[in-house]
Amino acid sequence: MNAQQPYDVVVVGASFAGLSFASAAAVQGMRVLVLERDPVVGGVVRTTGVLFSDVLTLIDVPSRYLMNAVNRLILHVPNQPMISVGSASYRFFMADVTGMLQWMAEGAQDHGVEIRCGSTFTDATMATDGVMSVAYTAKGSSGATTVAARFLIGADGAQSQVARKLGLDTNANMLAGAEWLIEGVTVPSDTFRLVMNQTLAPGYCLWLAPHGNITALGVAGHAGTFKPNVSLEAARAIFGQYVDMSQMRIVQRKGGVIPVGNALRRVHRDDAGARVLLLGDAAGLCGAATGGGIYPALVAGRLAAGAVANTVLNGSTRAVPIYLRDLPRTSGLGDYLRIEGWLRRAMDRTASDADLAAFYGVFTAAQGEALLRRILFETPIVSMNTEIFGLVRRLFTQGSLYGATLRALWQRIAAWRGPQTAASPPLLAEGNANPHPHF
Repeated sequence: MNAQQPYDVVVVGASFAGLSFASAAAVQGMRVLVLERDPVVGGVVRTTGVLFSDVLTLIDVPSRYLMNAVNRLILHVPNQPMISVGSASYRFFMADVTGMLQWMAEGAQDHGVEIRCGSTFTDATMATDGVMSVAYTAKGSSGATTVAARFLIGADGAQSQVARKLGLDTNANMLAGAEWLIEGVTVPSDTFRLVMNQTLAPGYCLWLAPHGNITALGVAGHAGTFKPNVSLEAARAIFGQYVDMSQMRIVQRKGGVIPVGNALRRVHRDDAGARVLLLGDAAGLCGAATGGGIYPALVAGRLAAGAVANTVLNGSTRAVPIYLRDLPRTSGLGDYLRIEGWLRRAMDRTASDADLAAFYGVFTAAQGEALLRRILFETPIVSMNTEIFGLVRRLFTQGSLYGATLRALWQRIAAWRGPQTAASPPLLAEGNANPHPHF
């Protein structure tokens, strides 16, 4: 193909969403360029790399990138007994994010995708012929480089520059996270340990988890309301109550932000100014309670590739709007994000450790542990609508003491006035379950 011809699509970000899209788009006959700001794909990791087992229904991840298989979760909540739930089957995996992204990049290149690392997107404009001029700066070069593209994909993370430059919606409600990879601390290879603490991790938690042959110590909370590194220093003493932290040595520090406002509304333009679509964290496609963004990124990337191919190659004007309509119905994604959104709004209303104790206290009883096990370990994402909604409805309406406790907790949550944000609409208000019109 003539190198001077426009690319059918330029993807900004060699992320899970970007690479998933790029590979599927190339298979469907598109000429694809991926611009990645880091020197190598996966060179800077901004995620913990927790995979739901559901990811394996989308892509056959080689076992060498699944460092730890996890089937137990231990929760420590203020003024409550320890909560421990698990299952015989593995529900989560700690992934080698760098290795997995590089494997996906190699697969995309095998399909003909071109990847340029060390390339930072700066702007994009539309010419009168309907072709976009995409500008980026390459590491080691002076001035901007431009390429022509018939379509632009923004898969460049929670703080998307594509969204900002082209006037699309941006994430306003985010968690700030930090993680230390540490040596000298031995933890079970199949267990996540979480500590809920409103001061050190407002709106989320502290965690200690296996990470291959070493350990991950992390924290996340509402951005601007706490100091992640201070919390991690305190976490050493907190987790020292349960495991030996005396020989801890930090080998790597990571940090990033997690969008928790749920799916954004305006993620697509096809007009005289731009032809662009946001994917992954850039589109707010991230679990608002757990922070899980890899599964939504892979689902959206694959589905969007067909829509953009129909737009660019076949001249369809309806393909991307149909994709946006159908995405929530695909692979249980809409129900998953809606449930996560409800949980996030409940979590955002906790203002103290006493609130945390009330919220998580319902899971200390036998029925509560069974409910938590059912939600976390036994219900695949594609079944969340039928399983989770039905289960919670039955528990809320039963005449038992546990049902009464749940109803009392719900009334307390509704009355809480925690750190509300503009992205936190009324809890469970009809029509406000998600800011995206179709989620």
